Amino acid sequence: MMRKTTFYLASFLVASSLLITPQTVLAESVDVSIDSEITKALRQNCSSVRVAVKNIHTNDALTRVNVGQRYNSISTKLMARLNGRLAINKLDSSKLVNITNNFESARLKFNSNYNDYDTAMTELQRASCLDNIADYYQKLIAARDARNRLSEDIKTMNDLLIRYREEVQAVKGSISGGQNG
Repeated sequence: MMRKTTFYLASFLVASSLLITPQTVLAESVDVSIDSEITKALRQNCSSVRVAVKNIHTNDALTRVNVGQRYNSISTKLMARLNGRLAINKLDSSKLVNITNNFESARLKFNSNYNDYDTAMTELQRASCLDNIADYYQKLIAARDARNRLSEDIKTMNDLLIRYREEVQAVKGSISGGQNG
């Protein structure tokens, strides 16, 4: 029994270290009047902006699938199983269960926010940066804000994984003095 628990602990530590954290890129709010630099830049670079938006949307969809699968696996295959094993062995895992519940809530929020982001990006791709620049820019801002929310969700989940990992280390240390066996 202890070897399986140690195996789950080690598996969790390895899997949690494999996650890649996307970096947040925040832009500042800008005026989009008819004569603004943003309007001129959008008008002059409309086709390249549209290609860039399409590429970002495509790449983000692939990243979301990969990251989403990793977070789902960590939640269901590692965290839930480890918590169950600890409970079966009558070891206190209340902190791990609490962190797992928070992680699962954050994961579901990430899924929901990704759907919002995907909708914002789809609306942006359908908009015209030549016909209605102000509307296009507002959709661009909405997509950027939705993407920033995703970044915050990922940071939250990664912070929870760090806390979980620290608690796993504490539990591991309390089992047989932390020795493998």
